[in-house]
Order: sequence, then C-alpha cells, then structure tokens
Amino acid sequence: MSDSVNMAGSFALDVGGLERLKQTNRSDPGEGLKQAANQFEALFLNKLMVAMREASPRSGLLDSQQTRFYESLFDQQMSQHMAGRGLGLADQLIRQLSSDSPAVPTDQAGS
Repeated sequence: MSDSVNMAGSFALDVGGLERLKQTNRSDPGEGLKQAANQFEALFLNKLMVAMREASPRSGLLDSQQTRFYESLFDQQMSQHMAGRGLGLADQLIRQLSSDSPAVPTDQAGS
C-alpha cells in the first residue's frame, strides 16, 4: 500500500485533509487527482443536499437552530459517504483533468 492517506472515510470539510491532499499530490499526482475529484464530488453533493433542504418548507416543533445544525452535520457526512461510493462526477473530473486525455473529445475531433 502506498504512503498516501485514504480520505474516503474522512470528514468532507476537514481542514487538515487539505494538507494531506497536498502531500499526496506531491508524492503521487494520480492519487492526488483522484482524491481531489472525490472531495469535489462530496462538496458538490453537500451543496445539492443543502439546496434541497432549503427548498423544503419548514414549520413546527422540528424547526429549530439545533435541528438545522444536526441536519447540516448529517448532510456533510452523507454527501461524503455518497461521494465515496461514487456517482460518476469524480470519474468525469479525473478523465477531464488528467494530462493523458485528449483536449477535444473523439466524437468532435472529426467534425
């Protein structure tokens, strides 16, 4: 196993994780790109979940500051978990950002 740290089970918005990600990118750029893409996917999913919660009407006993705090923690962990399983966004980012991929998609190259 390489010396890079597996960030799949870590907290999505961990500030210390950014430094570990930088170290991984210096030692193994391919693994660093993969982990950065996974973190981006987790942040994207978190924003999506926050937008969905804001779109829902709130009223009653369960609408308090404490409930919103715990919902935000749950949303962060759930988005990290879903990104760890993969939805495809990270794979697309890796494909787009890797240096060995063509600049123009193959279906548009012949046009």
